[in-house]
Amino acid sequence: MDTQEPLKIVIVGGVGGGMAAAVRARRMNEMASITIVEKGEYISYANSGVPYVLGGLITTDTTLVLQTAAGLKARFNIDVCVNTELLAISRNKHVIEVQDLNTDTVYSLPYDKLILSQGAEPLRPQIEGIDSPNIFTLQTLSDSYAIRNHVVKHECRRAAIIGGGFIGLKAAENLYNLGLQITVIESNNHVFPLFDRDMAELLHTELRRQKVQLYLNRKIEQLDRTEDGYVCNIILDDGSTVSADLVVTATGIKAQTSVAREAGLAIGKNGVSVNVFMQSSDMDIYAIGDMVETEHQIAHRPQILALAGPANRQGRLAADHIFGIASPYRGNVGTFLSKVFNLTAGITGLSIEGLREIGYSPLWITVHLPDHAGYYPLSSQMTLRIAFEPFTGRLLGAQSIGRLGVDKRIDVLSTALQAGMSVFDLEHLELSYAPQYGSAKDPVNMAGFVGSNLLRGLVDIFYPGEFQNMPRDWQILDVRPSEDYMRGHAPSAINIPIDSLRDNISRLDKSRPVIIYSRVGYYGYIAYRILKQTGYKAANLDGGYELFAKGAFHPPT
Repeated sequence: MDTQEPLKIVIVGGVGGGMAAAVRARRMNEMASITIVEKGEYISYANSGVPYVLGGLITTDTTLVLQTAAGLKARFNIDVCVNTELLAISRNKHVIEVQDLNTDTVYSLPYDKLILSQGAEPLRPQIEGIDSPNIFTLQTLSDSYAIRNHVVKHECRRAAIIGGGFIGLKAAENLYNLGLQITVIESNNHVFPLFDRDMAELLHTELRRQKVQLYLNRKIEQLDRTEDGYVCNIILDDGSTVSADLVVTATGIKAQTSVAREAGLAIGKNGVSVNVFMQSSDMDIYAIGDMVETEHQIAHRPQILALAGPANRQGRLAADHIFGIASPYRGNVGTFLSKVFNLTAGITGLSIEGLREIGYSPLWITVHLPDHAGYYPLSSQMTLRIAFEPFTGRLLGAQSIGRLGVDKRIDVLSTALQAGMSVFDLEHLELSYAPQYGSAKDPVNMAGFVGSNLLRGLVDIFYPGEFQNMPRDWQILDVRPSEDYMRGHAPSAINIPIDSLRDNISRLDKSRPVIIYSRVGYYGYIAYRILKQTGYKAANLDGGYELFAKGAFHPPT
C-alpha cells in the first residue's frame, strides 16, 4: 500500500498566473493538495477588464469574475484563502506564514512546492499630498468601484491622469465616458513611451480630437489641496496649473518582491530572478507573472513584463515542471495592444528609440494602408512600421495604429518576430484574404515588399528626423496631385504630380539630390525609380506626407 503523502502545492496569488498554475497542477495530478492564498477579495477575475468597469461598459461583478472559491473547490478540489496576505517564507521548514486580513489571525501553511504569483503594485509619484483621498490608482476591481463612487458622490467634472501609458489612457477614456473633462500629464515627450514619438503623434491627434488636454514632457512640482485635504490643483514644472476634482496615477508598476527578498531569494534589477522553468534560486519555489524578470528575445536582457498572456503561460509551465514536464519558457517579445478612443495601437518587439537605447542601429520603413480592400465599404487606413537589421533584414519590432485590423497585423508580426523571420520572409507569407478582411497584398506583405526593396538597393529612404541635418542643396519634390499640394506641403517643396513627372523632369536640377514624398510613400517610390534610372540622386521620404500632416515631424523652414 502506498502511504506517501500527497504533494503539497501552495500558490500565493490568484487572478491570472496563479490560477493557471493551480488548475494545470490539478489536471496533472488528482491527488496533490493545492491551496491558493490571495490577498484580495477575488480569486479569479479578468483584471484586463477593470478599466471598463470604471467606464460602465461592463456593469456587473459576475461578468469579470471567472471563478469563486466555492467553484474552484467543487470543480478542481482546490482550497482557497481570500483576503489572506503572505507575511514570510521559511525555506528551511518549507512553511509560509500568512495573515487572514478579516480576523488578523496569523497561521502557517506547509508546502512541498511553492509558487509565487504576487504581481506588482502601482508606483506613485513621490510628492507631498499623493495620499490625498481623491487620488487613486487603477489596478483592481475595488479600485474601479472606489473611483466610480467618488465621481458620483462628489459630482466630479474634471479628472487628471498622471501617466500616459496603457493604464493611464484606459483610465482617461473611461472617465471621459462618464462625462468628465480629461487632462493627461506625461513626463515623456509622447504618450505610450514604448512607441516611437512620431507614431505616438497619431494618438495625440486622436486624444486632442476628443478634447483631452495633453501636458507632455512635464513633471509635477506641487499638489495644492483644499482645507479638507483633497487635491484641487496640480502645479507642473513649467508653471502650468491643472485643476482636478479627481486624480488617477498611472506612472508604472513595481514588482512585489519584499517577502521573496526577505526569504533570501535572488532578486534582479526589477524582479525575482528565475530560470527557464520559472524556478527561483530555491528549486522548490517558483515565481511567475509581473513579479519576475524573464528574458526579452530582442534585447537579450531580463525584464518585467506585465501582461496576462505571459503570466498565464508561465503558470502552466511551472505546474508542468513540478510534475516532470520540462517545457522551458522562451522569453518575451513584448506584444501590446490597446484601444485609444477610436484608434487601436499595437506594438511587438522594440521601437526604433528602444532599439537604439540598447545599441542597435536598425533600419525601418513606415507604410499607410487600408485594413481591407479599399473598394469594399468601410475600409480605413492603418499606419504600420517595421524595424529590422541591416543586411539580414531580421525583424526587430513592429508598431501599428489605426481604426481596424491592427490586432491582426501585430499578431502576425509577433509570430514572425518570435520565429526569427526577416522582411524577405514577410514578402512570401500566405495570409487569408477576402475583401471584407484584407487585401490580396496584405499590409504585412506590403511592409515586407518595402523593406526588401530597401535592402536590395531598389530604393533609398530619407527619414523624417534627418530633415534637421539636411544639406541645403537638396531639392524637395512633392509628387501628389496639385490640389493636395495646395492644401498643404513641406516648406520649399516643388510640386510635380507623379503622372506628369516624366514630361517635367527638367524642372529638377540634376546636380542636386532630390527628396521625394507622396501622400503615403507609394507614388514617391515610383518617382524615385524614374529619377534614379535617369541619373538623379534621390531618396523617398519614409511614411510620406501623411505623418508630416499629422504633426509627426517638422522640417526646418
